[in-house]
Amino acid sequence: MKTIADYMTKTLVTIDCEKSVLDALKLMKEKSVSAILVMKDSNTIGIFTERDVLFKVDFSNLEHLPFIKIKELMTGNLKMADINASYINVMETMQKNKIRHMPVVEDGFVKGMISLRDLMNHYNENMENLLEQTVAALSSAVEKRDQYTAGHQERVMQLACAIGKELFLTEKELGGLRMAAVIHDIGKLFIPTDILTKPGKLIEEEMNLIKKHPEKGYEILKGINFPWPLAEIVLQHHEKINGSGYPQGLKDNEIIFEAKIICVADVIEAMATNRPYRPMLGMDKALQEIEKNKNILYDASVVDACVTILKRDKLFWKTDVVPS
Repeated sequence: MKTIADYMTKTLVTIDCEKSVLDALKLMKEKSVSAILVMKDSNTIGIFTERDVLFKVDFSNLEHLPFIKIKELMTGNLKMADINASYINVMETMQKNKIRHMPVVEDGFVKGMISLRDLMNHYNENMENLLEQTVAALSSAVEKRDQYTAGHQERVMQLACAIGKELFLTEKELGGLRMAAVIHDIGKLFIPTDILTKPGKLIEEEMNLIKKHPEKGYEILKGINFPWPLAEIVLQHHEKINGSGYPQGLKDNEIIFEAKIICVADVIEAMATNRPYRPMLGMDKALQEIEKNKNILYDASVVDACVTILKRDKLFWKTDVVPS
């Protein structure tokens, strides 16, 4: 478990408590810091932060700033964070006590400063990394069961993300799209391997079983607290805008936009590569399929972006079309 030492800012800015608020503001601007320690006789007695500036400084009467001492507006009765404390525990303490900045101490001496914003940013980054590792493991589990579609989810992800980038999705939206696309077939873990790899046309009962995979994927993912609606996107990735898709028969605006993107990318990848029951149909036929059914089965904006990408970049599985 990482400690506060891994996240604290080691550059400390201090000011004497007898200095004015104007001195403090000038120092904060000069040093580009959001919090400074207030000192008296070499002892830390308080903290002055950007929040104190916003809520305690009377901006309608600025001429008095040179005469207001910093000790009058500082936050006293400081809570200190031990340098060896878990950053999770410190973050929870700061949230509970509504503290945004906290000095970090070692053997009674202040060694640095920690901000709640920094801790939250690191926490979110760590959570996203953990979720990405979890998703990658789930994706690998699917592809190990089916050699014919090995790489399918990866290629769908690459094309889907390229489409999303072409349509100016935000970085957060692209992150969710990437994660959903790479596990869109996770529900196939529940489909017998002999059906997934059957070298011939599937009978109706087998096809109906295959069509259960979006629901199975939803069941796997719905209990995980992702920062994106991954379970719902996986559930909807075979829906069509005219309501002819499955499993819910949703129409146009009822379908999550990311699911519309994955649907088109999935169709292109499936037609442009080999399957156990047929050889590849080729990119020309794949393009004909989505253009013929634009605004019928597939979202028009997604189709237009996809066609642009495929004609411009030729092979959609090139890594350089995937957003970082």
